[in-house]
Amino acid sequence: MRQKLAEWLNQYGNGTSDAGNLRRAERFYKLASTLAPQWSVPWYNLGLLTKNSGRWEDSLRFNQRALSLNPSDEGACWNLAIAATALHDWPEARRAWKHYGIDIGEGAGEVMTPAVTACVRLNPRSSGEVVWGERLDPARLVILNVPLPESRHRFRDIVLNDGAENGTRVVNGVQVPVFDELGVWRASEYSTLRVRLLVPNDESERQLLQICDASEIGIEDWSTLRIICDECSRGNPGPHDCKARESEDGTRNFGLAAKNYEEAVRALRKWATISEGTHFGDLETVFDARVH
Repeated sequence: MRQKLAEWLNQYGNGTSDAGNLRRAERFYKLASTLAPQWSVPWYNLGLLTKNSGRWEDSLRFNQRALSLNPSDEGACWNLAIAATALHDWPEARRAWKHYGIDIGEGAGEVMTPAVTACVRLNPRSSGEVVWGERLDPARLVILNVPLPESRHRFRDIVLNDGAENGTRVVNGVQVPVFDELGVWRASEYSTLRVRLLVPNDESERQLLQICDASEIGIEDWSTLRIICDECSRGNPGPHDCKARESEDGTRNFGLAAKNYEEAVRALRKWATISEGTHFGDLETVFDARVH
């Protein structure tokens, strides 16, 4: 009887969670786990719910319990590794990844795996901007684009990513997975700046990119960004030839990422000096690195 009631409470918790009432869902899961403490499922659901709301210590504890009751529960194992990574608990993260079957090598300390190109969807419950980056391990990705300031993210932020692929993008004919962000693991030291540039030709653009790269400044042509529907974003919009949208005066909107304003000004001035026909307007800081 207790098990049947626990199953009913757990199922009711699932429906309540799907409806967006997370506090009530948590109460149902906890009641289910109290009635059937050796049943792993409500513990897993508690671990999942607290993972999705960024309550990492709770998620760690609940997933540990679920995995101890059901060592073959891959979802609990993966979510445990994410929670441990969020908390910088490297011994537990290593234990969980190895238990899952991922080769993370030997050693101690921070988990680092070979860099792999991937995409992450920032703020997946709202704006859902997709940016490119490199995965540092199965749960973390460093952003290599300059995100729009509205995203409240920066170039070289390290973000936690969920484990489930939620769409793809294509680069050089290769499909690259998109993962949903779970939160910022470490904020970068880069501020985001906006500037309008007159870029007369491809050679001028190549020189601009080269100068920014040498100065360790991120750069993004925001004029090329596409706004796509949610269904396409979570699928594969397909390869495309994206052309910059020019204004009436021929300028384009660029995002820069720099550790300080003066570095960005120096880079633009150097570019304007060596590249004929170029022009840059006022440089504006739109998301300061000091803001968190």
